[in-house]
Amino acid sequence: MRLAASIKLGYYPTPGEITDYLNYLFNFMTEIINARRGIINKFLGDGFMAVFGAPISDGNDMRNAVNASLDIIGHLEAEVASGVIPPTRVGIGLHAGEAVTGTIGSDLKREYTVIGDVVNLASRLEQLNKRFSSTLLVSDAVYDTIRDNGLSPEDLGDVDIRGHTEPVHVYRL
Repeated sequence: MRLAASIKLGYYPTPGEITDYLNYLFNFMTEIINARRGIINKFLGDGFMAVFGAPISDGNDMRNAVNASLDIIGHLEAEVASGVIPPTRVGIGLHAGEAVTGTIGSDLKREYTVIGDVVNLASRLEQLNKRFSSTLLVSDAVYDTIRDNGLSPEDLGDVDIRGHTEPVHVYRL
């Protein structure tokens, strides 16, 4: 997930103000991820990677990820509408598949991480939100599992993804 804010404060925010703003967003987003049985694996500047189903799956990982994403978008829209935060948009990309998980690092620093094409493709989907002027994009692997959720996605068709030889079928939720 990446965040983009349209901040019109009439001045340049200080690093402390930017940090406070991001921490405010990450607080409620982390609560939503946790409530939907996910974990924040890694903060990446103005974004983060969340994981559902690792290290333990409840069998509803993709539904949990989609519902967490929709909850984040709804909460964010409410915060903006009430004037608590400036207009802010997020980009979320969801993909499902096999990954390597575990504690990786050196004797001096280790962290739990998730590695694999599934992570890379989710990141590429998140980046495609700019191209499609969207907020939430999912691969066919996610959509095929949640299609009975009553959602009405827009089928964007097969999309070329950097680093993949075959196009990926993408849906906008």
